Amino acid sequence: MPRGETTRGLEPGTLAEVRVAQAWFWDGFYVRRGIDLQHRFGADVTTVTDLDILGYAFDTSLGFRKRIGEVKSGKSGNTPRPLDRAIWVHGLQGLVGAGSGEVTTAFWPTGTIRDACRTLGVTVQHLDDLAAREQRLRIEAFDDLGSQGVSIAVLRKDVQAFVKTDSVLERGFWFLASEVWFLEPLDALKRTLGLIRELSRLWPPSGHRQAEEAARWFFAEAISIATLNLAIIAGEANSMDAATFKQTAAARLATGDIPYHAIQKLSEHVDEYLGKILTSLDAPADVKISAMGAFAPSPPDYTEPLLELISRLAANAGGTSRLPRQMDLIIFERLVRRRDASAQARHRLGIATGTERMISLIGAFLRGQFNLPAPVNDALAVSRFDHVDESADETQGALFERTAETDPNDSNGN
Repeated sequence: MPRGETTRGLEPGTLAEVRVAQAWFWDGFYVRRGIDLQHRFGADVTTVTDLDILGYAFDTSLGFRKRIGEVKSGKSGNTPRPLDRAIWVHGLQGLVGAGSGEVTTAFWPTGTIRDACRTLGVTVQHLDDLAAREQRLRIEAFDDLGSQGVSIAVLRKDVQAFVKTDSVLERGFWFLASEVWFLEPLDALKRTLGLIRELSRLWPPSGHRQAEEAARWFFAEAISIATLNLAIIAGEANSMDAATFKQTAAARLATGDIPYHAIQKLSEHVDEYLGKILTSLDAPADVKISAMGAFAPSPPDYTEPLLELISRLAANAGGTSRLPRQMDLIIFERLVRRRDASAQARHRLGIATGTERMISLIGAFLRGQFNLPAPVNDALAVSRFDHVDESADETQGALFERTAETDPNDSNGN
């Protein structure tokens, strides 16, 4: 990756964030950069504008932890020092349920400062530490792949500018760049699937290059985020018996942020009120019966196949723990970059026949519920796995990956 102060219109701070996000990804995290806080919390947030880096790391039982990162590449008099940033990050961890944080800085942190930051659950890396980390991770061989790197950072910037001309797309953009990261997993999944449904109706006609590039980014981002939440929910499914999970999940899918019992109680009150009105009007019995339950919460029509998909992912917890990063690489390489992932990258992520089966399951669910555009269908097609390295089985994949069991204080080699 070019290490200049600017690259294709990216500011130095953004370029540093891209480097950190890419390092996190190849260190075992599912990563997103630039999570906007102001679009989620509005005028109540004026100082903290965004989370520079947000990462998820899964263990083989589908337990996961979150981590946030703050990146400061400048050394002006107004730039906060490492301990200031660590205190800042420590305060933000609770907002997204993160258990640890990392500060990347141009100021050299002394051993005393590093130790003080660790007491806050925050590690500190200098930009020289980042360079050493990139060398350890062989980033040069995996630069600018999948959703990580300069190209996608530039594309996201272009998409953000493009959607300003369309209120529906602009709302969708900020959902993916902000709101979805603060939702409960089933609600996040349901709303992401709703966005996919809407996007499927908006695929641009041929010849509209900017619109098509934006559409490809939207679908890749939505499918990647959906896969992340599928893995999280599969972990929840493994923590309870199947019947309880299905009942709980169906209720949550039916209501989202509002508790199921609250909406059900409201529905009962509405039924009682309507019943009195219809009785006073001498309405026929069949009309009274048909009116009952009109406001009762009901899950989406895709609930049964979705819960079946989740149960199958939960049954293969070890494979599913790697799936969010694998899907992230595959869908961005195929759909956005219009190429297949290299054999080296697939092997590094442990992408094998098991990955093919799980992605085909997700693809079948999406095709069965939504009228996916042809390019999206093609990106999820099993036939695209013709050159999968079958030697990259679960054992080999585990050798390449860090998991949530990794000590966060050692991830920089500090």
